[in-house]
Amino acid sequence: MTIGPLRVSRTDPNSWRMAAAGLVAAAAVIGIAILVGGATARVLNPIGAVLWVASGVFLAVTLPSSQRQAWGWIAALAGGFVLGAVVRPAGIVEAIVAFAVAGAIVVMVAGDRSGGWALLVPAIYLPVHLIIGIGRAMLANGGVRTDPPPTAAVVPLAMLVGATVAGVLAASLVRSRR
Repeated sequence: MTIGPLRVSRTDPNSWRMAAAGLVAAAAVIGIAILVGGATARVLNPIGAVLWVASGVFLAVTLPSSQRQAWGWIAALAGGFVLGAVVRPAGIVEAIVAFAVAGAIVVMVAGDRSGGWALLVPAIYLPVHLIIGIGRAMLANGGVRTDPPPTAAVVPLAMLVGATVAGVLAASLVRSRR
């Protein structure tokens, strides 16, 4: 399969790892936007959001096959929606724990041997978070949180780290069961 000039394949581990790197880059852009604030943040936030969503789509297209893909997708969607709509981790520790647990569940349910499926949870989380935030702002006549806590700049990266580490550990359990 090719996407524009990119040659991607589910059998090529570099394809989904490129998507994962895109998520990390997006987390860095969003973190910088939170740190600097103001007009610069209004420019960087949409760039980070578009990069995050594009990387998430790229990840979904390039993830290696797993034993139970349908169940993996259900678990990833459920994890992303639950974390985006209900849990909404605000601190670094909460983000790491929440995304680690969700990522490990996705890998175990999918029977993923690579650990990459864990990254679907944070990839799905951000669009859900944005849709809910926009919806709340519309209901509150434009009220959007403008002053995030100081630790918020590290939370996007913490989500990815938690999901990645737990995904790798869960994948090693999946591999050892065979």
